[in-house]
Amino acid sequence: MSPLVRELIRYCWVLASISAASAIMFIIVFRLGNGAIWGVAFMTGIRSLMAGFSNVWILVMLRKYFPFQTKKQERITRYVTGYLLTCCLFSLTIPMEAYFDAAKEHFTFLQRLPAVLLQGFWNSLLVIVTHNLVILRFEKENIELENSRLKAANLESANLLLKQQIHPHFLFNALSMLKSLYKTDIQAGEAYLSHLVNFLRASLAEPQSRATRLSDEIKLCNDYLEMQKIRFEDALHCTIDVQEKVLSTGFVPAFSLQSLIENAIKHNEATEASPLHITMYYQEGWIITENNLQVRKHIDSQSGKGLINLVERYRILSGDEVIISQDLHTFSVSIKVLSNEGSDHRG
Repeated sequence: MSPLVRELIRYCWVLASISAASAIMFIIVFRLGNGAIWGVAFMTGIRSLMAGFSNVWILVMLRKYFPFQTKKQERITRYVTGYLLTCCLFSLTIPMEAYFDAAKEHFTFLQRLPAVLLQGFWNSLLVIVTHNLVILRFEKENIELENSRLKAANLESANLLLKQQIHPHFLFNALSMLKSLYKTDIQAGEAYLSHLVNFLRASLAEPQSRATRLSDEIKLCNDYLEMQKIRFEDALHCTIDVQEKVLSTGFVPAFSLQSLIENAIKHNEATEASPLHITMYYQEGWIITENNLQVRKHIDSQSGKGLINLVERYRILSGDEVIISQDLHTFSVSIKVLSNEGSDHRG
């Protein structure tokens, strides 16, 4: 039994109780009947229940055997069939009225029929209006649920697309560097290749994850930094200071910290005379990445897309902002530590 059918049946009982109570009040207020108050109330409640159950049964049968009907066709069929079935069932209860109401025992079946048909119409109307409200509420909830699922699927697709945009440009540069190292220093090339393999293995481990554990992201950064140190040697200094507890419990978007380090290296000069200093540390729920400003004169045309990518991924995952600040000497980016890899839960 579907949740909708259970809800409709529950409302059938509610309507039957209200109808029975209304009959009692009507008889008392207008002083009708000859002591048959409870009998009339019982008959009114039973008939209301019959009308309700009939309409539920019709709805179930229509959706089971005629699933391709339009909403309009289904409503018309329900209304007409419901009224006819209700009137037929109400007519069958006419002989019971004499038992509960002595005032009606002198009336023939045909004399009582018009009143019963009128009562059937009224009960059908109440049942249909009530059931329509319940059906509309369920349809609205289903539409909202489906919209939420579609929105989540779209956001997930967007997140994966943004994540995939990170790799091609990095891989091109890494392979170019590897080719150069093998020409000049085979040992350095072997070390570089080893860290590159670790980096790529981590990047392919969980391609569907929305976020990655902070400890895994820091490990990824360390492999990336080892590769860059082979390239820049003493021209690059990087310090990472994040507490062990935060590493084991926090999450960030995959490749977010690595992309911040890459962004700093891409936009700044790094020489032995003027080394590039990158510092990454945890502070009150945020990971802050800072570097000294030594802006390059010539920067790749793709410059700036890494930060835009990161800002968009945070919007999708948690709605948090990425705080970017710069003064005369320092550039910094602060990202929120998430408390759950499924996003939307913040640290």
